[in-house]
Amino acid sequence: MTRQDQLAQLAQEFSGPALNAWPTDRAGKLRPHKGGGGDDGGAREMENQRQQRVADATNRISQIFDSANRDALYGQQKQAVYDLNTQDVNRQFGEAERANRFGLARAGLLGGSADIDSNAELTRRTNEGLVKAAGIGDQAAADLQTSDERARQNLISMAQSGIDTGAAGQLALQQLDANTANASSARSGATVGNLFGDLANAYLYGQQQKGVQAGLAPYTNFQPGVTNGNTRSSYGGTQ
Repeated sequence: MTRQDQLAQLAQEFSGPALNAWPTDRAGKLRPHKGGGGDDGGAREMENQRQQRVADATNRISQIFDSANRDALYGQQKQAVYDLNTQDVNRQFGEAERANRFGLARAGLLGGSADIDSNAELTRRTNEGLVKAAGIGDQAAADLQTSDERARQNLISMAQSGIDTGAAGQLALQQLDANTANASSARSGATVGNLFGDLANAYLYGQQQKGVQAGLAPYTNFQPGVTNGNTRSSYGGTQ
């Protein structure tokens, strides 16, 4: 038995390929096959499927948000909050105006400069309240829009992590409903605050007092011992 046959027999005993099964080059040297690798084609196919699921879920989320007509809802939120606060401004003005009128009447200052100044202050504060109401309405609409955009981005992140198209669509609808409910409940909490509180009352009281002092000024000049508002000695003789 030749050495070549002996090597072939040993290879068969250890379940390996026969020596003459290995390819050789021109010089008769062995050229082993490359080491075994995984199924690259199957891995690529799985990755392509994953990317397609992400794209489908993302498109479904965007479709639901884009077709929800949220711009109209943002306008409704803005108007509703503005209307609520405008009603509050008008209510506060009515109460403050009545209190001011009664106070001026008690002091006998109706029609005077104190009346004019105090009503001008009430008007100024009312206008500030209306501007504030408009700003609160704008902010309420912006807050709702921000909540929607944040929800969209969160759902897209979830889609990239593997949720399917059906789950993505259901979650998108649920999140939009939740944002709408939260916006409705937040309307009553966005208020202009107290426009005619202690500061306004102090101002009106000061105007009333100025009017009282101005009305009494002509009489103080004729009070005994008072000249132009300054106290003097009532004794006019010499020692």
